[in-house]
Amino acid sequence: MSNPADAKAKEVEGKLESAAGELTGDVGHQIKGKAKQVQASAMNAVENLKEGTTSVANAIGNAADNIADSIADSIADTAADTTTAKAPGNVAKDHS
Repeated sequence: MSNPADAKAKEVEGKLESAAGELTGDVGHQIKGKAKQVQASAMNAVENLKEGTTSVANAIGNAADNIADSIADSIADTAADTTTAKAPGNVAKDHS
């Protein structure tokens, strides 16, 4: 029970219970209402943490993909340079 809709429902429930407690002078309901509001805040914090963790994981994955692409490009470039240098028509002539 840690999604935004559940958290909002818990917050509204807490506000209603707290307000009812204030109207009737029932301190117990006031406290229970405030506690539900705190619980809703905690649920929102958990949801925000999950979203933040997902964002960080995605950023790390993207960085890893970029590094892998760069390495693959470097290997391909090096292989192409080596192949060109060893081609039969590319022998360096000694001009001494």
